Parts: sequence; C-alpha cells; structure tokens
Amino acid sequence: MSNGAVSVAVYFYFHKDNGREIKALWAGLAEKAGVEVGGTDAVELVNEQFNSHGLTNLKTLQGPGSQIYISLHKNIVVVSGLFSGTGGWTDLSSLPDIDSAIGRAKILIDDEAGLEDFESTVGRRYSLLETGFGRLHQFEEKKGNRVHTYYLAPREDSAAVEHFLTLDFPLFDFAIHKLHMERDYFKNQQKWIMNEKAEIDKEIGDLLHKSIVGETLNPEFIGSLERDIDTLSSKYAILVNDGHLIRKARTTLEEDVELVQSRLKGFGTVPEGGLEITRASAELIDRLREEETSISFAIKNIKTAIDTVRTSVELLRSRENIHLQEEAISFQVAAGVLEFIIIFYYSIASWDYIIGVERFDTIPPYLRFLTIFVFAALSVAMTHFVGISFKKKWQLNRGLILSATALLAVFAYIVFLSIQTAALHAA
Repeated sequence: MSNGAVSVAVYFYFHKDNGREIKALWAGLAEKAGVEVGGTDAVELVNEQFNSHGLTNLKTLQGPGSQIYISLHKNIVVVSGLFSGTGGWTDLSSLPDIDSAIGRAKILIDDEAGLEDFESTVGRRYSLLETGFGRLHQFEEKKGNRVHTYYLAPREDSAAVEHFLTLDFPLFDFAIHKLHMERDYFKNQQKWIMNEKAEIDKEIGDLLHKSIVGETLNPEFIGSLERDIDTLSSKYAILVNDGHLIRKARTTLEEDVELVQSRLKGFGTVPEGGLEITRASAELIDRLREEETSISFAIKNIKTAIDTVRTSVELLRSRENIHLQEEAISFQVAAGVLEFIIIFYYSIASWDYIIGVERFDTIPPYLRFLTIFVFAALSVAMTHFVGISFKKKWQLNRGLILSATALLAVFAYIVFLSIQTAALHAA
C-alpha cells in the first residue's frame, strides 16, 4: 500500500459450531503471519461469548506487519487478518480447513494506478462503492459464490480505513454471502415447488373430468370419488405448505436485500440500481411474488374442486337413496297387497268355518265381500301403524288408535251378522 500499513485484508466466515475448523484456521493464519497464538484457544473464546447484534472482537494478535482477529456476530465467527505486504497473501489455499468456511473474502488495498493490472488478473469488475475514505471496487464472484474479491483505493485517513476493514466490511460482505446462499437455495426450492404445482394442477383436472363425465349409481364409482376427495385434501395441504414456503422465501430475500443495503449505507452510498447481487435477487423476488399469487389461485381452485367432487358424491348418494326408497316403497306396497289378500282369504274362510256353510250362505254375498274387504284393509292399515309405533318405542299414534277402533267395530259387526244368521236359521 502506498500510503499506509495495510496492503491485503482476508476474511473467513464459520458457523459457531465448527469449533475444530475455526481453531485450526486461526492457528494456521497466525503461524503464516508470524504471530504466536500462545494459550489462546479459539473455541474457548467463542464459547465464552454471547450472541451479539453487532460484531464483537474476541481477540486481536499483533505480529510483524500484521494483525489477526477473531470476532463473533450472532452465531457467525469471523477470522480475519490485515497485512502490510502482498507477498504470500494473494493465495491462501494452503491454510487448514479453508474449505469448511461458509465463505471468504480478500481485499487488495492500493492506489487507483494498480487497479487496471489487478482487474486483468482477477476478472470482471461490476460494482463501484463510493465511501468517505476511498473507493471500493467489487469483482465478479467465483463459481459457487464462496470467494469474494475487492480492491480498495483509500484516501489518507488510515484510521477510518482500519475501522472499515475490522468492523464494517465483515458484516457487509457476510450479508452478501448470506444473500447468495439463500438465493441459490430458494431458486432450487422454487423450481421444485412449481413442478409440484404443475403436477397437482394436472391431477386436479383429471379428477374433475372423471367426476363430471363418469356419473353413475355404481357404488364403486361413488367410493372412487370419495377417495378422490381424500386425495384432493392432501394436495390442498401440500399447496398450502408450498404457498407458505414461497412466501417465506420472498420475505427472507427481501430482508436479506435490505440488510445488504443497510450495511452498505453504514460506510458508503448505494450505487444507482443497487449492487449486482441485489438486482438479481430483486428479479427472483418478483418471480416469487408472481408464483405466490399463482399458488394462491391454485389453492382456491383445489378448494373448489373438493367442493365440486363432494357435491357430486352427495348428489349420487341422494339419487342412490331415492332409488332405494322407491324400491322399498314398491316392496312395501307389494307386501301390503299380499298381506291384504292373505287376510281377506283367511277371514272369509274362518268366518265360513265358525258359523257353518248354511248360516254363512244366508248373508248376502255383497255384504260378506264388503265386510271382509274393510276388515282386511283395516288390518293392513293397523299393521302399518303398529310398525310406526314400534320405531318410536311403542309410542301411540293417532293412526294406530283410529285403525284399531275401526277394526274392532268391523269385528263387532261381523259378530252381529253371525248372531243374526243364527236367529234366521232357527226361524
């Protein structure tokens, strides 16, 4: 660096639970910087602290032309180093457990004159961040988005630069790493959810077609429709869950984009149109918002499908019940006719047998027929009302009382006619 002590800054981000990897990298970085770790245990340092909202510096080690730090932000551990010479710090692939890091970053600090040569070796530069202490150039991420590269052309205020490198930059860069990881995860999740939704839409269409064109009183078909209701209900639950996941993805990405922007505002100005990563994330957020609406419509459609199939089942069940009721009425009428004939026949035969043929013949035929006809009809009617009374736990009803009274009166009339025939026969 032409105007200060720092030429290269490196950063490694780990989850708090990766204690072994943090300890190994901390020790390896200190050894490379010529710094004695001594009795400092990185794992103990992390475990003794609490999850903080800001970046808490746990330990700083000073070496010849170097400083290394271990810091904690919530559940993320940042192992970083500031070095006054570029030699040996441009390639850190030999450090232990470097691939276990969630992500890492490197900043080359030099004047504007060295930017062109640096860009020719690193790759495309796509963001220029203006700060109060200099210009921060952001370069295109490597494949997998785990290594971020920057170029800082500072002004003379080295104290502000050091504050930025030790406090502001790690939070800003990790917010970008977090946004990258969650964006990639939600993109894959989005594809899976939309494929699942397309399959569900097709299945709903097939089920509705079957319920419309396949109406029949076949019990197996009705049972099939009832099973379809269970299937649609499970698909409904899946879509509701998918809608929740899409909504959660959208809100999470919106919060992550806002976090990156707020971290940047802490030390500089947001470029017009935002950063490359925030613009790409905004496009994904718009797609998620559209798909959230699409899933909401799909949920309404499947609810309608459930109601439609359930209505079809109820109609088919109603028709089946009406059909069964019609059959039952037919059987009841047939049974009533048969009961009437049997009672009519046996009543005639019994009356003839009890009073004798000679006395029976003295009664006019039409009177015999009408009397037994009314007797048989009232017997059938009383049987019907007895059945109703039985269903209601032998509760008396008006029909039973009237039919029994009338039947008793007809029976008394038959007795009266029988006595009269005896008198006529004796005379």
